[in-house]
Amino acid sequence: MDVPQAWLVRPHVSVHDLDNIHLASFTGVDKIEGVEAIFNLDYIVVEGHARESATNTPPRGLQVELSTLRNSTPIADTQVVANLGYVQFKVKPGVFRLEIREGYGREVYEIESVGNEGWNSPPVTSAGTEVTVTSLEGLTLYPRFKRREGMEVADVLDVPAKETGTGVMENMMAR
Repeated sequence: MDVPQAWLVRPHVSVHDLDNIHLASFTGVDKIEGVEAIFNLDYIVVEGHARESATNTPPRGLQVELSTLRNSTPIADTQVVANLGYVQFKVKPGVFRLEIREGYGREVYEIESVGNEGWNSPPVTSAGTEVTVTSLEGLTLYPRFKRREGMEVADVLDVPAKETGTGVMENMMAR
């Protein structure tokens, strides 16, 4: 399929195995009519490049999600990749809220900007955390995150063990 990069499509109706087409083996009516298939557009890709505002480096390993506006039900989630801070969500058109996924990442970071308007997007205090997907062309976000006070050297990939007075093995079993 030759479709826009932001589309995630899959075959919906086809009498042929579209992954194993060998046209030379077609005979009779199939040889005349060829291959026919109907595809569905399942999702639109929302991608982005996240960074920490203080250092301009990716907040690698930070888990973020898009949630519904009404009751904050997670729709899609991803993890910030160290390479260029890449993030990717697959969604259907709508309005969502960008959030840090519940867990240690919320203790370390807070959202400074969703990045709807590029690298210099306004902060969430004035623009909010809404992400609006209204186009079949997808969307590119440039979210900025800042570390909470006291978390300047914390690593979200290295979750500290809870201080329960138990040994290391018990802490690992509790996870």
